[in-house]
Amino acid sequence: MSSHFKILLVVLAGMAMTLSACSPSDVTPKASVNQSETVATPEASATSQEPRTSPSSSPSPFPQKTTSSVSPSPIRQPTHNLSPESSKSKSSVQSSAKVQSDRENYKAMELTKIAKDKAVIGNDPKAIAVAAFGDVDSEGGSRDIQVEYPQPDRAVVIVTQTGVADDSVRAIRYRAELVPTTKSSQTGKQWKMVWAGSQFTCQPGRGHQDWSMKLCS
Repeated sequence: MSSHFKILLVVLAGMAMTLSACSPSDVTPKASVNQSETVATPEASATSQEPRTSPSSSPSPFPQKTTSSVSPSPIRQPTHNLSPESSKSKSSVQSSAKVQSDRENYKAMELTKIAKDKAVIGNDPKAIAVAAFGDVDSEGGSRDIQVEYPQPDRAVVIVTQTGVADDSVRAIRYRAELVPTTKSSQTGKQWKMVWAGSQFTCQPGRGHQDWSMKLCS
């Protein structure tokens, strides 16, 4: 064996002894890098932290109108129902106004003068009026009698006498108003004359030819 070969063996043996003397902890293994992992950049981190919103939850730029399923209730007008007492009172006022208006076309008469000779109280308004004004002298004339009850507690009797035996008066008309002496509504109640009036038409050439309370000339 040559001297060179011996020297080489000695060197290799020394190296082997040196390696065997070394501790495994002194050797620091190299960290292996997984090729499948990706390095996160700042931009990617910022993107991943942002909350994801679905397209359906994104706010609309236009305001949405809400439709209510409840229909508006109709406006109720206040109703004014008149009670029977109110209706009766209103009717009484209207009748009283008409009676007063009709009186204006007659010349009022004094009841005291009538009561001296004729009764102004009785069971029948028509009979009372005829007894008071039915004795007018006439020359071939006629008599017409009308009875009205404008109110339950009032009677109006109109006595019209034409063909009056007078040189100036051609016809005369009397109006008599009567009321019951009691509040009872039973048949046979007593009536009393409370107002009376007269109007006339004149003979040709002696004054007005229409019904008026003015006296004939």
